[in-house]
Amino acid sequence: MKAKLLLAAPFALALTACDPTGASFDSSGIDPLRPPAGNVDTTDYGNALKPGEFVSAAINDTAFYKVKPKEDQAADKLLAQGTPMKIVALSGSYTKVELDSGEVGFVPTVMISTGADNLPPLNGDGGVPIPIINLDSDVPLPVLDPSTAPPVEPSGLPPADQAPPIPAPEKPVAE
Repeated sequence: MKAKLLLAAPFALALTACDPTGASFDSSGIDPLRPPAGNVDTTDYGNALKPGEFVSAAINDTAFYKVKPKEDQAADKLLAQGTPMKIVALSGSYTKVELDSGEVGFVPTVMISTGADNLPPLNGDGGVPIPIINLDSDVPLPVLDPSTAPPVEPSGLPPADQAPPIPAPEKPVAE
């Protein structure tokens, strides 16, 4: 009986050390046995997007593809900032959307705005004034110290007052 218990103890110890259930002893969610960056979820781009949600194009010239694009594929259409769309499905770094026109296609997830940030458009159309710098006002120019200027490289040309005169073009002779 004691022999069976002595044989079972190392087996039980090895079994608990390997953790066959996959449960982690700490609550951080980081598994030290996974490869570097293996703990990173590459499908989360900071947005909590869900199918059926209405979103808009975050920037001008948002790329729209009729089919999920491959590497270095040109966009089928460019959308203006604020173009409304409905999320159909999430697909990695692209989101399948439906436009108001009924077109269904893919948009890069990073180019989608949920509108939760309430930021004004960048082009000033949303009533946000664009600052205008008036250069005609009495703004003093900075004083430049010539001693701090970089040295001028010689160009190999003589000074303008010592250059030979340029001859006038000759008139063509009629035959």
